[in-house]
Amino acid sequence: MKRDSREKFLLFRIRAFRDEQAFVTLLEKHASSLQRLLYFKLPNQDDVDDVYSQVCIRLWQYIIRTPVDHFSGLAHTIARTSIAEFYRRREGKEQVSIDSSETHDQLESKESGERIESFVDAGIMKEGLGELPDDDREAVVMRHLEGYSVKEIAKHLGKTENATSVLIYRALKKLRKILESS
Repeated sequence: MKRDSREKFLLFRIRAFRDEQAFVTLLEKHASSLQRLLYFKLPNQDDVDDVYSQVCIRLWQYIIRTPVDHFSGLAHTIARTSIAEFYRRREGKEQVSIDSSETHDQLESKESGERIESFVDAGIMKEGLGELPDDDREAVVMRHLEGYSVKEIAKHLGKTENATSVLIYRALKKLRKILESS
């Protein structure tokens, strides 16, 4: 089966029979890109886990009631809405910052040097991406972390493919400059 027809079949099974295994199959396919999106938008891993669970529940509830053509698009839309709700709920509450000794303890508790390196690299990348404008950040994440084609990103951003290619190129150039200066 082609990818699109398989996805449509699984979506049909979810809606018609409330097939949880079909839902799990689709979710597993898109879980890493959803979690990366949440990781770059939310302050810590606990928040990512909480919002991811919320996204899964909302996604299930929506799919069993409404015909869906594109699982990934719906999942990312629900994720972005959940991120916005997270920050709306959080607004006005006292924020506790993590001091450097806690961060050092977290790094020391990692089992191997490789895990520490990936933790630090991800943290540096997250900070660098955080300094980019929203469209730039979203385009870079979609292209290089989530694996979308330029055509798909252009459609998502409402731009031409050429403009999107230029946007990604310039965003990477800005990101490189940010990372070199830090």
